[in-house]
Amino acid sequence: MNRLRVLYLDTPFENLPGGDKNRSRFIWWALGEHFDTSLVLIGKESGPAKPLWNQFRPLAILPPQKPPFPRPGAVPAFSAADQERFLQVVREGKFDVIVGRFTAGWELMAAAAREFPQLTVVLDVDMVSSRLVALTWASDRCFKRRWFLFEKWKLERFERKLFRSPWLFLFSNGMEMAGARPPLSAAWFALLPNIMPPVRELNPPRQPVILFFGSLDSTANEDGFNFLVDEVLSLIEADLKQHQVKIRVAGKNPLPSLTAKLRAHPTDRVMLTGPVDSIDQALAESLFVLLPLRIASGTRTRILEAAAVGRAVVTTAIGAEGLDLGDTVLIGDTAAELAAHTRRLLADQAAAATLGRRLRERALALYATTKVAEDLVKEIKAFAARGGGGR
Repeated sequence: MNRLRVLYLDTPFENLPGGDKNRSRFIWWALGEHFDTSLVLIGKESGPAKPLWNQFRPLAILPPQKPPFPRPGAVPAFSAADQERFLQVVREGKFDVIVGRFTAGWELMAAAAREFPQLTVVLDVDMVSSRLVALTWASDRCFKRRWFLFEKWKLERFERKLFRSPWLFLFSNGMEMAGARPPLSAAWFALLPNIMPPVRELNPPRQPVILFFGSLDSTANEDGFNFLVDEVLSLIEADLKQHQVKIRVAGKNPLPSLTAKLRAHPTDRVMLTGPVDSIDQALAESLFVLLPLRIASGTRTRILEAAAVGRAVVTTAIGAEGLDLGDTVLIGDTAAELAAHTRRLLADQAAAATLGRRLRERALALYATTKVAEDLVKEIKAFAARGGGGR
């Protein structure tokens, strides 16, 4: 087979933080290493897309618009003129494959698939949005949060239709992939795990802190923080004081509700530090990581970031879902279980260091960048050779 011409469609990702941006950067790199790859961005030229305009020279930057009812808010629309601009890019580039991230470019990809039936279409789902919204709604069903219920209905309806498209769908979580696969579908489903960041030198912790980190403006992390303060903290506070350890909560854009929660539950054992210059450094300075998550989709790249610096992780089953890490991660779903694991690592910090090294070794064997890139290329080539969706 000749070298495939691939068009990559994504929102801006260069120099932006977040696990989803890390995945975007990885896919862009992997495609560029193995195919003749070009880029189209979804965004505004005056916004965060501008640095990529200079660095990667995207063929177009297309501004999204508010979607029409009843389409979910996460699936934007595009003007007729911008849809035609995109189709013209595909015509002129004579692309064999379009690869898109999430559903931000669904309308454009669907239009291209209709006009060019020979085109191979690949959609990296990574997170199943309906599940994330459903878990958020289930965590607190009240009238003021009714948006999550309505969005859940819309997303479920949209995804049922989406997953019947004759495309290649990539999932980071095998359980979600199995749940999303419709019967008698022409689609091709494949697993593409998240990658482990470059490993760092193993150094002993420099601060007596346990790290809880992530984007602090998300509902999932707000719920995890509330779970920590409301239910877990009282079970471990005495141990934290005994060992002179604090829980450091780090991440961008902390919601005002987090500060309000600490005012309602005053404690000197939790530090809400917000943004940090380097998460890698914050990880390396910590004793271990605590992620009491109850709302999640896809896989937690935070565990792989902790693995890269050899830090042990205590989390929930959903927090570690989709990662084949066995007993190298400590799992507990109740406050009592999470507290027991935390107390154990506080009492035996040598055991925490050993667990972190084991986690690093296992993650490196399974989620190294080159291995996952090979899996991505293999799936795209196989699907393209098949004719895309069995056409």
